[in-house]
Amino acid sequence: MCDEKDPYAKCGKPDEFKCPDTCEIVICESIPAGLVFDSKYPIFNKTTDCWLRLLNEAQNEVTIASFYWSLLVEDTGDNYTTDSTNTSMDGKQIYDQILATANRGVNFRIAQTYNQGGYAETENLMQASNGRIQVRSLDFKNWYPGGILHTKSWSVDGKHIYIGSANFDWRSLTQVKELGIAAYNCPCLGQDLQNLLEIYWQMGAPGAKFPDLWPENLSTPATHETPTFVPQKYGNQAMYITASPPGFKACGREDDLQAMIKVLDSAQEYAYLAVMDYSPATLYMGDNNNKWLPEFDNAIRRAAFERQVTVRFMLSRWPHTYNEFYGYMHSLASISETLPYHWGIII
Repeated sequence: MCDEKDPYAKCGKPDEFKCPDTCEIVICESIPAGLVFDSKYPIFNKTTDCWLRLLNEAQNEVTIASFYWSLLVEDTGDNYTTDSTNTSMDGKQIYDQILATANRGVNFRIAQTYNQGGYAETENLMQASNGRIQVRSLDFKNWYPGGILHTKSWSVDGKHIYIGSANFDWRSLTQVKELGIAAYNCPCLGQDLQNLLEIYWQMGAPGAKFPDLWPENLSTPATHETPTFVPQKYGNQAMYITASPPGFKACGREDDLQAMIKVLDSAQEYAYLAVMDYSPATLYMGDNNNKWLPEFDNAIRRAAFERQVTVRFMLSRWPHTYNEFYGYMHSLASISETLPYHWGIII
């Protein structure tokens, strides 16, 4: 049982999370059409190819956590009803393959963020799959002042996974820079992620409420201090899966923010970061209710100032990027003016 006084003690069954040497870990990325990198840089697996392999590997059940669904170009607005460069075809390929996989007998459970009226694509998938595809929507206003399910992840038969930034949107496959990781034939990671996705699924049920304590079978022994060691030809990789907000954490599951801070605090030479938006504060609580949250920002400064770590930090630049985001980034970069040239924060 989970010790409530020490929630990280005796969580989960470590033997069930011991990794075999069959684990294959690959980096998955989406590179926007027309963007060409220097040939000396490696090109990894396309997000589309990673997802297609997950669907091809599926035998019994696919569990998905998602934000929203716009895999088909016609579902993204009138200005996208035609796509002369054919960059929308990857989305259609994934949509069609999901349905084909369901029609060969594989069950799907999809957790998505609540949207008034739902999403046409998941509604159509349910109707076309003879019950093989089930969907639940999570309305965070039932438990918090607000929020969304921002996770984009797959667990396939409890042994193949994807965790990354790519939405279920054709543009995330061909028009936006995205990054993720997939693991195949890796039940230690597959079961761990499955436990987290099961919580999402349960919280999508009508009238769902957070329990005082999640069942032990949804716990994990994998933390920053006791990670899962995944055998790889280039050396064992220490991995663990985190979650937020607090109500979605079973026994042993670490908090996203604290895990990121621990990773930064362990950096000795360099830390490379890339985000869409950056703010050391809440954003959506109303003009008079947002709060300053400097913990992660402080960890970046601490790494550069106290341990001479070189930090490279990229922020996505969109037409709708808030002006204050640039101020936060420049504030970080300004610390480098007080440090020797060979370390600091580079924006």
